[in-house]
Amino acid sequence: MTNNAFITIDKVSMWYPVKKGLSLASKEKQYVKAVDGVSLKMDRREILGIIGESGCGKSTLGRILARLEEPTAGDVYIQGESTSNLVKKDPKAFRRLVQIVFQNPYDSFTPRDTIEKILTRPLCIHSIGKDKEEKTLIVRAYGDPMSFNPNVIADDYAYPIVQNIYNRLVKLDASKQVIPDLATDWDVSEDGLSITFHLRDDAHWHDGEKVTSEDVKYTFDTIKDNASYYLSSRLQIVDSIETPDQYTVVFNLTQPDVSFIADIGWYACFILPEHIFNNGQAWEDNPASKEPIGSGPFKFVEHKQGEYVTLVANPEYHEGAPKLDRVIFSIIPDDATAVQALINGEIDVLESVPAANVDELLANNNIRMVLNEYPSPMRIIFNMDNEVLQDVNLRKAIATAINREEISEKVYNGIQKPEYNMYPSLIEWASNSEDTAPKFNIEEARRILEEAGYTQDSEGYYVRGITIDVFEDGNYPDAAKLMAATLAEAGIELIVQVHEFNAWNEKVIIQRDFMLELQGGFMGPDPAALYKRFGTGQGSNVGNYSNAEFDDLCLRAVAIGDQAERARLYKEAQAILAEELPYIPIVAYAAYDANNVRFTNLPIDGTGKWGWQEYTFTDIVE
Repeated sequence: MTNNAFITIDKVSMWYPVKKGLSLASKEKQYVKAVDGVSLKMDRREILGIIGESGCGKSTLGRILARLEEPTAGDVYIQGESTSNLVKKDPKAFRRLVQIVFQNPYDSFTPRDTIEKILTRPLCIHSIGKDKEEKTLIVRAYGDPMSFNPNVIADDYAYPIVQNIYNRLVKLDASKQVIPDLATDWDVSEDGLSITFHLRDDAHWHDGEKVTSEDVKYTFDTIKDNASYYLSSRLQIVDSIETPDQYTVVFNLTQPDVSFIADIGWYACFILPEHIFNNGQAWEDNPASKEPIGSGPFKFVEHKQGEYVTLVANPEYHEGAPKLDRVIFSIIPDDATAVQALINGEIDVLESVPAANVDELLANNNIRMVLNEYPSPMRIIFNMDNEVLQDVNLRKAIATAINREEISEKVYNGIQKPEYNMYPSLIEWASNSEDTAPKFNIEEARRILEEAGYTQDSEGYYVRGITIDVFEDGNYPDAAKLMAATLAEAGIELIVQVHEFNAWNEKVIIQRDFMLELQGGFMGPDPAALYKRFGTGQGSNVGNYSNAEFDDLCLRAVAIGDQAERARLYKEAQAILAEELPYIPIVAYAAYDANNVRFTNLPIDGTGKWGWQEYTFTDIVE
């Protein structure tokens, strides 16, 4: 028989002979007609309900359909083929295809079983799929982490991953404000010299050991005592750390610092397990820096170089088991490839969508786009140890020859706006909008050079051989090339040197081997970040700028609580930066984050609730 229906029941009858002795009136063989000449058709995804009184043949028809009984007449077809033939050819395949739950639930189901277990048992018996569909989120990663110990080195490739493996005392949410992490609350003494953190008593390391105040003390003491560690210089303000009990930590400071709590909620201050790391090895040599054991919502499983990092849910996590079973960070260095992977459903999360792809993704109904702004401006850093760059007139000429509007429009489609303020204009109360970097003016740049005694060579250059080191992500090379073009008009040769991020990080951040470098980097949530970035001897001061008056203003500002007075001091400090130009702000950070609409409760949604780049509560929309 051939037809287009998925299931066809064709003139099916099921007659049962009457047993001897049930009828004395007739000598002819008699039958009970349970089903008599039934025909019907069903297409895929159709649901058919058959209603009738007890004994009308409903169950018998179902048994014939499942070929548990052979009909007296007629036949049943699935996609045009008799179920009799299907059973003969491959009975197991047929049983997978056609299943039945019998009428009496007490005969069919174990009352102690859950509904999920009852419904999935046939799938397990017939090896169809998995016991339970795994909830997996795939996040784009730009490159391989240099280490899984986030306190050893500044590594932007590692941070999105380790945010989910470790905890801190406090953390920053999507709006970059401080929220609790291992510390549930904290108290600051009246003189501002002591901060007491009260820890959760239910946090455990992934190996089952409890997280205690000793782990916190060990972590911060070790960072402070190792000058090469990223946060070491910041922690020199800590005089001592006390642990009155297992769940209390007291930081004693050498001077008040209202930004200290916010600072330990960001980079390089994740709490590490003392019983794992305190074994005589340097952190960078410890095997746990490659196969981390944290206390966070996900556990490390595997890192396959150049391909992915896999984490699985920590079912014992102190804030509750994650909704996801697995998070995979798929390493895709190329932006265009990453965008296509998102469109194809090969990844689920893409941070910082390239400006050229924004309109395309905004029009895609399967993708959610959220504009993310925070104080992390693109900026040029001058190496103040370079003799050529110690001339402030050259720095001013370079700053005057940069066309921020062109960079904003051509590289970022106007999404990242020109930034002239020496502290991000996004933080309005602390940003100085009067003493700023110079506006674009080629003729003015030439005038500055000529008045400073620079002369043109035969090709019209006043200065040659200036290099700028950039990494290949985030359209930085494109921005640098536009800078080089306008600087050439002003008579300054700028040579753009593009590196893979880890190579750039080694050359610029670690070795400090550069003339100019182009970077981003967080400058919040408090303006105390100015001192971290440009204060004398600070770990993030890669250009090695030093100005005693600037240092004094910043240190005074961080020691007082009055916001208006702090703003006044920080604006004075910015005026010094605008005059000396150890760095040049280019554009304010703004970018769209994209995710597959199947997922909810992503980091961008977590203001006041969970940490930035944290996937503890991310789930699939049912």
